Amino acid sequence: MNKKIFLHDAWVVSKVAMARLRFVMVFVIAALLMGYWENIQNHWDKWTRPAAVQQQVSDIEYTCSMHPDVVREGPGICPICGMPLIQRKKGTKQTLPDDVLARVQLTPRRIAMAGIETSPVTMRTLISQVRALGVLDYDETKVAQLSARVGGRADELFIRYTGQSVKQGDPVYSIYSPEVYTAQREYLLARKRVHDLPADASVEARADASTVYNASMQKLVLWGISREQLDRMDQQYDQSGQVPTHLTVTSPISGIVIRKDVYEGSYVQVGDRPYTIADLGTLWLQAKIYERDVPLMRIGQSVNVTVEALPNESFKGQVTFLSFELDPRTRTLDARVEVDNPELKLRPGMFAEASIAIPIQAGELSAPPAVAPATQSAEAHVFQQGLTPYLSAHDLLAHDRADGVADHLAQLATILSPLHSDPRLEHAMHKLTDAAKRSAGQNLADLRKTFRDVSLAMMEIGRATGVPEGSEAIQVFRCPMTDKPYWLQQVGQTSNPYYGSEMPTCGAAVETLPTAAQVPIATTRPATAPAGAVLSIPRSAVINTGRDMMVYVESSPGVFDLRKIATGPEAQGYYPVLEGLSEGDRVVTRGAFLVDSENRLNPGGR
Repeated sequence: MNKKIFLHDAWVVSKVAMARLRFVMVFVIAALLMGYWENIQNHWDKWTRPAAVQQQVSDIEYTCSMHPDVVREGPGICPICGMPLIQRKKGTKQTLPDDVLARVQLTPRRIAMAGIETSPVTMRTLISQVRALGVLDYDETKVAQLSARVGGRADELFIRYTGQSVKQGDPVYSIYSPEVYTAQREYLLARKRVHDLPADASVEARADASTVYNASMQKLVLWGISREQLDRMDQQYDQSGQVPTHLTVTSPISGIVIRKDVYEGSYVQVGDRPYTIADLGTLWLQAKIYERDVPLMRIGQSVNVTVEALPNESFKGQVTFLSFELDPRTRTLDARVEVDNPELKLRPGMFAEASIAIPIQAGELSAPPAVAPATQSAEAHVFQQGLTPYLSAHDLLAHDRADGVADHLAQLATILSPLHSDPRLEHAMHKLTDAAKRSAGQNLADLRKTFRDVSLAMMEIGRATGVPEGSEAIQVFRCPMTDKPYWLQQVGQTSNPYYGSEMPTCGAAVETLPTAAQVPIATTRPATAPAGAVLSIPRSAVINTGRDMMVYVESSPGVFDLRKIATGPEAQGYYPVLEGLSEGDRVVTRGAFLVDSENRLNPGGR
């Protein structure tokens, strides 16, 4: 009985096992059919093709140019992309386009499982952000050391402590020495001698008096006496007849006294530097640029500067210098940024961060040069053009000629008319224009008075615009024989337009007009060049091999071509494309490394 039960149970178990095994076998067979369906279909087509056709084209087969795995014995349509099949000889290796290094084909199921995504190549506006750290320092072009040009005793200090503010032209200290007193006395006596010349004085006497006066004035000018100080000295002597005993040294710039090395009663030797003054209106940020960002940098680019002490404020700056070599220790490039500091919130020695927004232009490996501030240089060239009729009028007056002077002054006003738009020059331009209109029909004496007004206006304009770099220097000449005794002249022998042949050499240079580079920029700093749309792809699409930049392009559904491309610097998570792609191409942006792995495991290159 037990034996029968055992046999019955064994039979039931085996029946159940066989049923389940059949189910597993059916499932395996179905899976194999699905996985190898295309191969089975190809073999079925081959077996079912008529024997005559097979013998006729036995060495010819048909394939899809986009899907090389699709092979047929006869013509037809690709079951994947629907393109007509092309004919080739059996055994021929697939030929890829010249710009395709390899080709990978994936089924829709594998694409979905790998999470591969593509996106089109489009035009975008890219701006690269370069950040650099540095330390704020004094602007070397706005630091003045008041070197003593003559020795003596510092009897009075007008600036008494370090940190005191001073304006340009303010007295700093006064110095006494017999040499100073003698030089000032010689100047005033020479001036008096020129004034006291009789009307019938000989040409030789006038020339001799002018020569002595010019030499004595030049000595004081070389000691640093300004035009205003000479005017005050002349006025004081005319009123009281007294010769000043002290020489007052004035500040050449406005700023803060950052060093003081003199006390009242101290003796100053020639070459000593009793005061150092710095203008803190602009500072230099000595920044360090990383090596990878060096190709993007250009002189003239706008910069935003922030400091830890003022976290909620930013300051405008401009790149003014880039070093010619990298620091071998830090692998950085030194860059100088000129930072505006109008309220003196920034202090030399502060750590600062510079942020530079650089637009990426199409077709360039690096950023384009920023727009340079050309307004100052353009105004300098306008002023230089105006000097031609001015100097012509000066030459006529120096030779006692009135004909043509009014025409030259009218031409001067026309040439300089574009400068009316500069608020700094508005007053001087009105003065010049009025004088030029007034000159029409005047005689020689009146023209010389008008020319004095024109000269004063030209001096004011020249100091504001400067003269172009490389052009001949223009100097301010001074004559003691007349009120407002100034005119402009090129470097050379004195040619007095106010007395002409009567005293042609009376007067000497007391000032040289600055060049355009020496004039502080008063206009608003230009913004960096506007960004333009550039062909770009996401950073995730690029495979960087260390030597080449590669992407996979979906040439047709499920087919990915490996291409080598050229890119610009990365910006905002995108690479600008210079070569290798066209707008509208679809690149793999997610799963590019999975596609590349498939290519390496099953290479399909040529």
